[in-house]
This record gives sequence, structure tokens and C-alpha cells, in this order.
Amino acid sequence: MNKSKFRADIQGLRALAVLSVVIYHISPFHLPGGFIGVDVFFVISGYLIIGQIYKKVLDNRFEFKEFYVKRFKRLFPAYFVTIAISSIFAFIYFLPGEFQNYTWSLVSSCLYVSNFYFYTKSGYFDSELQGSPLLHTWSLSVEEQFYAIVPILLVACYKFFHKKSILALILVGVVSFILCIYLSNTNISFAFFSSITRFWQFILGGLVSIYTLQLTKQKAIPEIVSIASLITLIACCFFMSHDDFPGFKALIPTLATTLLLAFSNRTLLTYKLLAIKPAKFFGDISYSLYLWHWPVIIFYSLHFERELTAIDKIAVFGISIILGVVSYYFIEERFRRSTNSKSNTFLRVAVLSSAVCAASFAFTQVNDFRFTEQQRNYEQFMLNYKADNFRPGICFLTKQQPDISYYKKDLCIAQSDSKENIVLLGDSHAAHWYSAIKEAINNETQTLTQITASGCKPTLDYKGEARCTELMKWAFSDVLYSESYDKVIISARWDLNDLKPLLETIKNLESRGLTIVVLGPILEYSQPLPRLLAQPNSKEKIMNSSMYDSIAKIDSKFSNALTIEGVEYFSILKTICTDKSKCITVSQNSPIQFDYGHLTTKGAELVLFKSGIASNLNDE
Repeated sequence: MNKSKFRADIQGLRALAVLSVVIYHISPFHLPGGFIGVDVFFVISGYLIIGQIYKKVLDNRFEFKEFYVKRFKRLFPAYFVTIAISSIFAFIYFLPGEFQNYTWSLVSSCLYVSNFYFYTKSGYFDSELQGSPLLHTWSLSVEEQFYAIVPILLVACYKFFHKKSILALILVGVVSFILCIYLSNTNISFAFFSSITRFWQFILGGLVSIYTLQLTKQKAIPEIVSIASLITLIACCFFMSHDDFPGFKALIPTLATTLLLAFSNRTLLTYKLLAIKPAKFFGDISYSLYLWHWPVIIFYSLHFERELTAIDKIAVFGISIILGVVSYYFIEERFRRSTNSKSNTFLRVAVLSSAVCAASFAFTQVNDFRFTEQQRNYEQFMLNYKADNFRPGICFLTKQQPDISYYKKDLCIAQSDSKENIVLLGDSHAAHWYSAIKEAINNETQTLTQITASGCKPTLDYKGEARCTELMKWAFSDVLYSESYDKVIISARWDLNDLKPLLETIKNLESRGLTIVVLGPILEYSQPLPRLLAQPNSKEKIMNSSMYDSIAKIDSKFSNALTIEGVEYFSILKTICTDKSKCITVSQNSPIQFDYGHLTTKGAELVLFKSGIASNLNDE
């Protein structure tokens, strides 16, 4: 094993990792694969930590207490300040139930098990998850769980097997990778959040550190491999999608990072690029910047009650950097260099963590009195609404069901030679209509088939992940190609780019003798509607959060184009809103939408009848 030497290129890799994650969270449209920065961090961490541990184990100098004290001194102070300040802002901005959920996420984060906590909250409709200021701590928990296990594993294996102990590490990595692939196909949320499905990434980095692969006698091969690896990482940031991740996809950024660590040396172009001063700066503050960026995004969005504009995104990025710099120089560096004794480090960590958690729990009792019963009821609607009317995992596939094999044809397909057979086709903005349409049709003379999947536009260009392309290809080439169906209701979360493929799809379906009904886009908000209704001055907040103007533009384009083609088109926006300031938000004291835009069962029924869709279905 080579002597430990400072590698400036690693700071550059850290910079690439943290900036990709931060930009992805601020503006995922501009860097759709930026989430791979976390995978880069995992490999780097394994390279640094496993290498250090293994060298000390070989020299019989490894001490568990010293190792964990260093980890806490390095990570805990900045983390503590972040969660303490986040807790204050959470109390100010959150509703009672939101703050209670925040408190539980805080406890799980302090115990370094937040990855499992957030897994339990994951799902297609996971507004609670996306709105948690501590969501990003899942990756820190994964790291700490790895640090808790690997030293014990290496020390125990070396004691019994000596230098063959590395085989145990490799075995853990192989098992971890196999589980990652298997669970990505069976329970992708668990595969994403679990530590055991991520250990292989740390171990690959560690193996590079233990068995250094740098080629000192040649330059061409390391140069080519390093450049190719860096280009691959950058390409992943721009082109990789989050669907079906980690799975085999995770191999790409993981291997690219591993190869960079293995082949890079001071003479190479990639090393020099990654070692420039700006890269070192962002590499130095990477941990603090990572800690602060997500709470800044959450609380900035809540304060200004709107989707982030270009100026907002620049402001959030700037604020995150400023807080990262302050945290690094005045907290991280100060405590890392401190000479406090080892004996009281664990006690301090325990006391401070317990104090902030206890304070948060105490404030949950106070928080209820700040809101009326009606406000709390609205909030509970947001937190507890179960979208069973979508028939998720049965006739509505989400990321939890990665391919068509999960679609239950026997439950979703309805057809009778003696009845009018109707197909509901689209994404989640089609699925939310199912129960209302089922209730509206005459079940003695009509049937309803549901073919829906999240993020799947019901058009012939077949874009998206396997669940989308497979389901839509099957729908268009098999189900709708038969002569069994009479009418197709098409609905989706439309954008302007969907109009051309939709028109082509409609022409294709009409040539088969099918009657087409298109439902327009629904009004959306930058925050969940029940949350807005639960706020003081809710009317003003609803107006500020409404995306009426952008939805109206889409609705107008679709209405004009489809009307010219003679297609039945129903404007959902005009049904809900007479103008921007007069929109239906509540029916029978319940919100008509349970998140940013999906309709509740009662909301769908109301809009279905008010729009005339229900009467259209029974005109035949």
C-alpha cells in the first residue's frame, strides 16, 4: 500500500460532487443527473477511510475510540449547527403535523438512521418527503452506518485471517452489489435509501486505496482513462435520469470515480484540472455546503411561496455558498483542530443531540395552539390522504413498479361485446379520474379500462422508463389495436411539447375507428393546496402559489389545436377557474386537490360533472 499523500484532485472531485447535487436540487431541469454526486462522495469516502483503517490495522495501530472521535469532530459540529437552526425555521414555517414529522426526522438523523426513516415515507405521492429540510441527511446516515461496520469487520477479519481479511471486504461488496441490483427491480426505494445496497460503492473506493492501480511507468493509459472517466461523470450529470436508480445505472458514475482515483496522478491533465483553486475551494467547503443547501431551498421556497425563478435559484445558490463558507471556516475547521480530550467527545455529542431533539418535541406541544381546528384538518388531509382511487401498483404503475409485469391485466382490463368499452389512458393525471369516471358511467351498458403509469405521456413517441414504454407500446399495439374498444379518454400532465405527438397519436387512433376525448391540464400550485388552505391569509397565499398563467397557456394551445381537428376537448382549468383569482379549491369542506395538483376522489367527481365530461360519457 502506498504512503498516504494529499491528493488535490480529490478536492476537485468533491467539488464536482457537491456542485452537481446542489445544482440538481435547485434546478433539476438544468442538471437532471446531478444526484450522482452522492455516489461520487461514497466512493471518495471509501477510498479515504478504508485506506486509513487498513493501514493502521496492518501496523497494529488502529484504535476504535480514536477513529470515532475523529469522525465526530469532523462531522458533528457543523451538522449540529445546521439542525439547530433548521429546527427554529421549521417551527416558524411548518404546520403542526409537518413540525411533528420534522421532529421525528430530526431524531432519526441524530441517530444516523434517517435513510431508513425516509424510506418509510417514500412513495409516488411523497410531498412530506420532498418537503423535509433534513431529507439530504439520508446519505450521511448511510456513511455513518458504513463507518460503524467496516472498522469492526476489518479488525475482526485481520485478527483471524490476517492479510486474507481483504477477501471478506470484497465479499461484502459483492453481496451489496447483488442486493442493489435485485432490490432495484423489486423495491427501488429501499435500494436507493438502504446502506447495504450502497456499501459496494465505498468498498470499490477502498480497494483502490489498498491496492493502488496508478501506472507510474506509463502516461498514455492513465491519461486516456482519467479523461474518459471525468467526461463520463460530467455526462452522467447532464444525461442520467433518476428512474431505475441505483441498479446497474449506478455502476457508471461509481466506476468512473473509481478509475479516476486509481489512475490519476500529478502529471495528468485531469489531475491539474481537478486541482485548480476554485475546485479546491468548493472541495474544502463541500460538507458544509451539502449540509446547508437543502434547508435553504426548503425554507426559501416556503418564505416566498412560489416556484423558484431564475433569480431565486441564483439567490439560493449564493446563500448556500455563504453559509457553507461560514460553516467551514468558523465551525468545521475550529473543531477539527481542537485538542479537547477524547473522553468527553461522545458525551457532548449525546447531550447536544438529545437537547435539540427534546426542544423540538417540546415545541410540538405548543405548535397546536397556533392554528385553528380547520387549519389542522386541512393539513391532515395533505399528510394522510391515501390515493387508493388511483389503484397504485395495480392499474397505475409508479417507480415502485419498474416494468409492465406489475400491471394487473385481469383487474384493469374490462371489455364486453354487448357494452360500450372505454379506456382511460395516461399518467397520474389520468389515474386521478378513474374512480369518478367509474362512478359516472352506466355499468350496465359501459365498461372502463385503466391503463396508467407515472410520468408516462399517452403518445406514440414512447418516452420514459421501462414501465412507460412497455405499458404504452402494449396499449397502442395490442389493447387499442383490437376492435374491442369504442372510446379513449386521454389525460396527462401536459406541457407544450406534448401537443404535436398527441395530435399524431389521435390521428392514429381515429383511423382505427376510436372516439377520442382529451382532458386538459389541471391547475397546479407550487405547494400542496391543503397546505395553502391551512395557512393564515390563505387566499393571498393560494394566489401567490398558483401556476395559473403557465397552465392557461398550455390549455389554450391544446384547446385551439384539438378543436380545429374536431377532437372533443374539455378544459379542466376553465371548469375550476372563471379567472385567475376565482378558482374552486374546496368541496364540502375538503380540498379538491391533495397535493400540488392531483384531484381527490370528491374533487374529481365535482370537476367531472361540472365540466360536462360525465354527461358526455352517457351520451352514447
